[in-house]
Amino acid sequence: MRHSSVAGLTALALTGGSLLSLATPAQAADAAVLYVRKMSTACSDTGAGTLAQPYCSIAPAVARVTAGQTVDVGQGSYPERVTVASSGTPDQPITILASNVATLSGPSAGFVIDGQHDIVLQNLRVDKAVDVPALDLRNAAGIRIQGGSYAMADAPTAPAVRLTGVARSTLKNLAVSGKKLVGGMVLDASTTGVVVSSSFVSTSSSSNLLHTDHTVGIRVDGPGNTLLNDIVTGFTDAGVVIGPDADDMVLANNQVNSSGGVGIHNRGASGTAITNNTVRDHCLDGIRVDGASAGVSVQNNVLISNGLGTQDYCDSTADPTAEIGVYDDAGKTTTIDYNNTTHGFTPAGTNYSWNGTRMSLESFRSVSGQAAHDKNTAYTADAQDSANSAAPGYQTTDRTGAARADNPAVPNTGAGPIAYADRGATEALGTPVANVDPRLDLGASSVTLDASASTPGYVPLTSYVFDFGDGTVVTESTPVASHTYAAVGTYQVSVTVSGSDDRAATSTQNVSVLRRTGTIGLLSLYNLRYAASATAGQGVVADQLTLGASGQFDLADAGNGQVALFSRATRRYLGNGGSVLPLRTDVTANEKFDLVRNSDGTVSLGNGGTYVSNPSGTAPLTVVATTIGTREKFYRVNVAEADRSFKAGANGKYVTAESAGAKPLIASRTSVGPWERFDLADLGNGQVGVFAHANNRFVCADNAGLNPLIANRTSAGAWETFTLIRNADGTVSLKATVNSRYVTADSGGAKPLIANRTAIGPWEKFTLGG
Repeated sequence: MRHSSVAGLTALALTGGSLLSLATPAQAADAAVLYVRKMSTACSDTGAGTLAQPYCSIAPAVARVTAGQTVDVGQGSYPERVTVASSGTPDQPITILASNVATLSGPSAGFVIDGQHDIVLQNLRVDKAVDVPALDLRNAAGIRIQGGSYAMADAPTAPAVRLTGVARSTLKNLAVSGKKLVGGMVLDASTTGVVVSSSFVSTSSSSNLLHTDHTVGIRVDGPGNTLLNDIVTGFTDAGVVIGPDADDMVLANNQVNSSGGVGIHNRGASGTAITNNTVRDHCLDGIRVDGASAGVSVQNNVLISNGLGTQDYCDSTADPTAEIGVYDDAGKTTTIDYNNTTHGFTPAGTNYSWNGTRMSLESFRSVSGQAAHDKNTAYTADAQDSANSAAPGYQTTDRTGAARADNPAVPNTGAGPIAYADRGATEALGTPVANVDPRLDLGASSVTLDASASTPGYVPLTSYVFDFGDGTVVTESTPVASHTYAAVGTYQVSVTVSGSDDRAATSTQNVSVLRRTGTIGLLSLYNLRYAASATAGQGVVADQLTLGASGQFDLADAGNGQVALFSRATRRYLGNGGSVLPLRTDVTANEKFDLVRNSDGTVSLGNGGTYVSNPSGTAPLTVVATTIGTREKFYRVNVAEADRSFKAGANGKYVTAESAGAKPLIASRTSVGPWERFDLADLGNGQVGVFAHANNRFVCADNAGLNPLIANRTSAGAWETFTLIRNADGTVSLKATVNSRYVTADSGGAKPLIANRTAIGPWEKFTLGG
């Protein structure tokens, strides 16, 4: 018979024949776990293998291990090639695992299992092997390789993983890699009953992947094997090659990308099921069936941009081929159906090849009698709910392990018991997308989580689970919930959204709930404009004439004498990203500033030895200055003292900066307009600068107070500084620093304001208005 050697191997494996004998090691071990810890100062390769006295190397522990025992390998780089010379049983396998990052490293590094059975290798790593495989399984059965990575050095002479005469074994979640690999995985003609699943096999070949190098991602030459949910990418000759003797193979849910040759090549094997794969960007055919292949099924696959020869790693002298190619006698019994093909930007008439003649889908149907349900389409939506679930090799889950999902907006045009399965390696699940917008209120120590921007999957959203990070979890049918915190701090908040199909998605953010110490505006000394930003992520620019909503910042205690500035308009903290941006809802080092009070009453904001600077008045504020100059100085304006009016007690009229500030201040208006509005800049120590909206200038006690007050200064010096006195009757008075005299509405308000009084009377009192 064609596969008699395979049958004999399998029989030996099942009966415990001499090939896989249950030889007992010369030295038995009583402990359930043998420890390897090369980093331990107490390690010994002749010791007991306990955690107190572990082995220094892996090989001595493996030489001692028996059925039912575990070799636990700790962190470190081990320059070893380890051969497992003992067997386990199906109920008591030998397990060799890495409990931390353990790597066998060096030109001959790797694991060898030869003539043994029922062995588990878990989460182990091999690196820099050259002339021997990183994983070499020979004449073995019942082997389980779970996780781990097997990497080769540059330009090795051996494949990374080699299976010779292996039966009933699994390789799952492996990462197989190396530069210029001659092969990723090789399963020889006497290997059968092996499942390779959820593994990543990749290589890079420097500047090109020209197929003349003849390297293959996964080569299978034995019968009855399965490739399931794998990713293969970057090889020069083919992604996957199925040899002439590899009958009855299943190749399902794999993603095969970017080779210099063919994506999946069935070279004469019979009974192959090539189902629900995604194959793209190969220089030659995406899927090729040729030779004496018989009874091959090519169904539910998605093929994209194969056979074009236009990728930069392709041989430009090779003739273009097709997405699906059938050659020789293979076409007589090959089934091709329910596939999607997208042949780049070339005409749709070249998606298929029949014995080397490229043709359209319609012509292929005519000449082959196949592909009745195939589609020429570039749209992923066309793959939904249209696969044949009765196809050989079909899986009830996709490459990621997700169950098939029915999109109610798409007609079910598939075949078989599940008419809504998708084509290709991954199922469109209709999973919702969660989006949470935390809206902080520092004054109330609260946050409102708004999940209104979340989007549903295939069914409407019906549940919103809000986690506020302090143990408070609220479930609502509506997308907004609020919570007040008992203590300041940074909390991780999240919202989980779901519909009636129980598919859920979660969005998580950190929020810093800090103690607010005030709400301020920053008036740049450089151009006398307020810094503002109305949109999260956009730079703060000092270009606003007045202190509006976009320029209001909560000043918060960030600890260690530092502050944070919270933009009330964007609900984000200002941060140092080179430019000053309202970006984050939590406070990190970039959102913390030193608030420096300068000798002239201005403030500066420092972050890590640099200072916030106003570069031009039209560009965002930056945090690059290493010293404090005019551009790095700002007047602090408390929001409660902005946009105020003064109503004189002398005559009940409002103070105005007459003639847009060209004339002295006088209490002569019966209503409040722009000329009657002022901001009080906090200069420290109870002193203020009076900033007129009429012309964006500071009010001055001119001529050291001998002349009337006039708004004509671009900064607040001694003549522009006043002490704000709050009187017992609710009024305020202004005392000029330059002469220690009180401002009066002289002659009962008939004359301009002047700082010349030594005491406060009715003419020196003003009512602050909003």
